[in-house]
Amino acid sequence: MIKTGHYLDLQYGRDTQQGWYLRDEDGNEVLLPNKYCSPTAQEGDVITVFIYRDSEDRLVATTRQPKIELYRFACLEVVAATPIGAFLDWGLEKDLFVPFKEQYSRMKPGSNTVVFLYRDEKTDRLLASGRVAKWLNREEVPFQSGQSIEALVFEETEKGFKCIINQRYQGMFYKNEVYQTVELGDTVHGFVKMVRENGLIDVSLKPLGRGKVKGHTEVILEHLEKNKGKLALGDKSSPEEIRELLGMSKKSFKESVGQLYKLRKIEISEHEIIKIN
Repeated sequence: MIKTGHYLDLQYGRDTQQGWYLRDEDGNEVLLPNKYCSPTAQEGDVITVFIYRDSEDRLVATTRQPKIELYRFACLEVVAATPIGAFLDWGLEKDLFVPFKEQYSRMKPGSNTVVFLYRDEKTDRLLASGRVAKWLNREEVPFQSGQSIEALVFEETEKGFKCIINQRYQGMFYKNEVYQTVELGDTVHGFVKMVRENGLIDVSLKPLGRGKVKGHTEVILEHLEKNKGKLALGDKSSPEEIRELLGMSKKSFKESVGQLYKLRKIEISEHEIIKIN
C-alpha cells in the first residue's frame, strides 16, 4: 500500500492525460501530475517522489521536497487562519493544515510557528500540530552532562527559550546565559547541563567546565588572527563591548584571557590584547 508522508522510488507505469501513474513492486498506483513528469519518461523508468493528498483529497506524487518530514519538527510560515484551523506553507501546492485543537495558541497569518508533522491513520491525511510538548519524549532521556546536542527553539518565556533537542526531547536554555541573538525557529548547537527528574533538560550554548574555557580561548585567538594580532578589548572593557564583539560574558572573557596569558600567547593592557608570535 502506498501511504502519505514517504519518499518512494516508483516506476513509471502508464501514461494518461493527467500524468503518469507510478507503481510500486506490488502494483499499487499513484498519479504523478504532468508538471512533475520527465518529458523523456518511459514505462519502467524509476523516479523518487513524495506522497501526499491534493486539494481534492486524492493520493498524488510530487517531485517537490516539503519543508518538513513525517514525524519531525520544523518552523513554518502561517499563510491563513480559519475557525477550524490554520494553513502553513510547507513547500507543496496544497498548504499544510493545522486543526484548531492542535494549536497551542491561535496562529496568525504571516507569523512563523514550530510544528510536528503527523499522519491521521484513519484518513491517511498529513496534518501539523503546534502542541509541541505532547510529541516529545520525557522518559529514559539518554543524555549526560556535557553532551553535544542540536536544539530547535519553539517558545520564548520570561526565563528563557524552550527547545526541541535532537528532534525528540524537550529542553530549555536560560536568557541570563545567552550572549547571542536567538529567535523562534532557530536551530542552535548546545550542550546538556543536566537532566531533571521530570525528563526536562537544561541546556548551555557554551561548552561546560574546562571545555568552556577552551572554547572561549579559541574564539579570542580567532579574532586576533583576523585582526592582525590585535584586539581592542582589555581589563577595562565593558561587559557590553565584550558581548558584542565576542559573544561571551566578561567573566568568561577574563577567565580565557588569563589562561592565554599564562600560556604566554598574549599580552594584555587595559584596552588591548596583543598576540605573541
